[in-house]
Amino acid sequence: MPLSPIEEIISFALDKEKESIRFYEDLARKIENPVLRETILSMADQERKHEKLLKGLSPKNIQALLGPSLPDMKITNYLVDVEFSKDLSYQEILIIAMKREEKSYALYSELEARAADDATRKLFELLKGEELRHKATLEKEYEGRVLWEG
Repeated sequence: MPLSPIEEIISFALDKEKESIRFYEDLARKIENPVLRETILSMADQERKHEKLLKGLSPKNIQALLGPSLPDMKITNYLVDVEFSKDLSYQEILIIAMKREEKSYALYSELEARAADDATRKLFELLKGEELRHKATLEKEYEGRVLWEG
């Protein structure tokens, strides 16, 4: 049986979540600092929660899952990309994670703008909102631990 466009989008989003989980787990294996490694693994756990949400998603429950819009703090607009190294600081790990979430948010925003129908648009709105929530959590951490304490 062929997939509906909504099911195809959910499948695509699940693949992106699995990719993010692998990224964070691989990154954690390369980090020597145990505290930073745990931080990275908690990011993988957040992606697992997102994956679980997507697995339970259906065209009928998308509207019910749409939450209020969050403001984008846009902290990443003022940060340069960070290259991976074994000696990443907490700040650099947060930057890598925020930039990943920002790229996912941008992808879903673009796809939302191109959606052919309202149901598809709502699905991309939901996915975009989830990425923005992840980004906002990371930005709050960055603001509190790096900008004000740094």
